[in-house]
Amino acid sequence: MTQKLELVCFRNGTPTSAFFLPMDRPTTIGRAIENAVTLDDERCSRFHATIELRDGKWTLFDLNSRNGTLVDGVRVEGRTEIFVGSRIQIGRETILVEPQREFEAFGDSRETTARLERDDFFSRQNEMTALLGAERAENTRLRSLLGQSSEMIGRSKAIREVEKCIDRAARSKATVLIRGESGVGKELVARAMHERSSRRSGPMVCLNCAAFSESLLTSELFGHEKGAFTGALETKIGKFEAADGGTIFLDEIAEMNPGLQATFLRVLEGAAFERVGGNRSISVDVRVVAATNRNLEEEVASGRFRRDLYFRLRVLEINVPPLREREGDVDLLADHFRERFSQETGRRYLDFSPEARAALNSYHWPGNVRELKNIVERAVLMGNPPTIRKTDLVTSALGNSNEARPESASSESRSVKEERSSARETKPFVPATLKEIERDYIVKTLKHYAWNKSKTAKSLGIERTTLDRKIQLYGLRKE
Repeated sequence: MTQKLELVCFRNGTPTSAFFLPMDRPTTIGRAIENAVTLDDERCSRFHATIELRDGKWTLFDLNSRNGTLVDGVRVEGRTEIFVGSRIQIGRETILVEPQREFEAFGDSRETTARLERDDFFSRQNEMTALLGAERAENTRLRSLLGQSSEMIGRSKAIREVEKCIDRAARSKATVLIRGESGVGKELVARAMHERSSRRSGPMVCLNCAAFSESLLTSELFGHEKGAFTGALETKIGKFEAADGGTIFLDEIAEMNPGLQATFLRVLEGAAFERVGGNRSISVDVRVVAATNRNLEEEVASGRFRRDLYFRLRVLEINVPPLREREGDVDLLADHFRERFSQETGRRYLDFSPEARAALNSYHWPGNVRELKNIVERAVLMGNPPTIRKTDLVTSALGNSNEARPESASSESRSVKEERSSARETKPFVPATLKEIERDYIVKTLKHYAWNKSKTAKSLGIERTTLDRKIQLYGLRKE
């Protein structure tokens, strides 16, 4: 007959908890609250291992954990058998396999005491089960909110292309570079990628490289030891350690100092690193997603960004389009933010007036989705329900200002304007597709500026990266 077992957990030699092993189902062990045996140890994976009865034998199976599992000092590779007296090591936790204890009765008084202890045990077990159920429900709710926060809203062709890129990138472990103007939602793209990847059960850690000086950024990325510098009162783990087993998102990567770029490149190549003031090598399993609104090609040409790091980051690249290029998405996003802030503030808005919608769709959106979100939030707070009116929308003069839109068509040279006007007056109308017209105009503009892409993009009113995509799309080459 198969022996019933229980697990007794020890921390620093002191028993902390005990768990019976059911014979009819697997017992999961890990850091997540969903496990039957939950270990409060950052070295333990969320879902670390299982123990189950198979063919009359108790076996432990390591769930491809990040730090591994030891049974009697031997690292488990896949599945191994365990016995009474086996010692399981997971992170800092030591788990001893013991025979399941039965309540024994010795005389009336002892029998009563054992029965009371057993009843108390099952009462406390029921309370813990109810508490665990509530925590699981809360965990499910929080995961649902996290999913909503990483949801891409839009049905335009441009955003559908981004969705496809996210799906393809999520299946890979490669480094990803996300490019786009400020406010387009680069962090949202990174979160969506993380949630759709095999690393979704691991952490996602975000860091804005522009928010720290070089020395502080080094400490934020790689951590520091106690006393490493003035103010380092305790040891601190860096973002890379915190993201072990998950994803690290580095925004404004172009702001990273060239000196730090070299260290960062080595870590990207898989090298170990050390905390500031430390001498212990640390290796982590982290997927890096970087983002920038800068023109990295110009940064490389000027020497401000390392060429080798540029190529290492561009394993996969996702270009997030500005809001003005997402036809039809302004209304969807505006409605999404209206419903969200109506719910948060308790001020019930049912719709936008036709004039308000027209104003939203005619605006240039230099601040992109972030600006739209802020404008709708202010309208909800300051307007009068149930309708958001045009007068409630306070847009920036930057949206219509030529000074704030150096890339806009209004900044073209006088000669180009005169050439266009002359062409309209002298050439007869010839039917053509929009793609043909666009290709022809891009070619002419490129020739006018002697294939200077920066000036061409500025004249056409598009980003340099958009011009590069158009050149590739139409197979254009400099003669």
